Amino acid sequence: MWIYRQVFLIKKCLWERRFLTTDMCRIISVGNISLGGTGKTPFVIYLCTELLNRGFRVCVLSRGHKGKIGLGTNIIYDGRKFLVDKELCADEPFLIAQRLQNVPVITGKDRVKSLKLAVERFSPDFVVLDDAFQHRKIHRDVDIVLLDHSNPVSTGFVFPFGYLREMPRNLQRADIIVFTRAKDYNIPDKVGRYIESKPVFFSHMLIDGFYFKGEKFPLDVVQNYKFYAFSGIASNKNFFNMLAGKNIPVISSRSFSDHHSYKRKDFISLTDRLKKSGADYLITTEKDYVKLSDELKNKTFYTAVSMRLDNDLAFWNSIFEKCEKPEKA
Repeated sequence: MWIYRQVFLIKKCLWERRFLTTDMCRIISVGNISLGGTGKTPFVIYLCTELLNRGFRVCVLSRGHKGKIGLGTNIIYDGRKFLVDKELCADEPFLIAQRLQNVPVITGKDRVKSLKLAVERFSPDFVVLDDAFQHRKIHRDVDIVLLDHSNPVSTGFVFPFGYLREMPRNLQRADIIVFTRAKDYNIPDKVGRYIESKPVFFSHMLIDGFYFKGEKFPLDVVQNYKFYAFSGIASNKNFFNMLAGKNIPVISSRSFSDHHSYKRKDFISLTDRLKKSGADYLITTEKDYVKLSDELKNKTFYTAVSMRLDNDLAFWNSIFEKCEKPEKA
């Protein structure tokens, strides 16, 4: 049994070495060890935006979880236009594509196949793997793990007994740790021993704006309305708390499960609750908004959020040090 194990490890290392020695592109993985709610999507958007600003070609690979198009390899967005109807896209890659320009987005369960397609079709300088800490078939130059600062490892138990995908000790595989929604610069005791000597950074979420029918509204105007809030993300509570932090009058709220697909019955239910609550409008996240029907959008504000790193200069120095910064195209 020991011999078989060694043969397997040797083959795995040789297979991964093919990617390690290639100069096709640099690969950055963004992931976590929990079941969600750490802010991966805003962080991927932040990474891509900063790389674009530095003059690099970038491509995003996503699994496309819960997309109606299935888990085959598909180019969702080619950097100029959508190639797949939004009704078929998973919410996260669709939002990434919608927020970014000149960044192709490819979805599919087989990330090796997606990577080959990205290289052949788009010749990127950087490929960003969305939610890939547990996907180890592709060598990555940098493994970034996001942890919620207030609750980095939950109860410490793996699903179905807790909310973790893997044990906290596996954080030792990460190259860089980023705490999201950080309230200070202290490393939580629960994870301190697992991330010793690793570059650690702190980030927070910002509401960039409130939108209604494509128009951005000032905060002081939005605060004059009353809202019925709803969302279907991994941490609905964080969204509601963010609204409260901006003094947005929320009369009542409703939580849906993560990646919720909004149907006709939801339109009827939310419209009815809006009327009964006495609120003026519905309000939700941008991630939820892109999945709503046009008639429900006509009653709904949404919030656009972004990620901010508190020491982004040191962060990018760490990225390029590990990637051996490539020459721009």
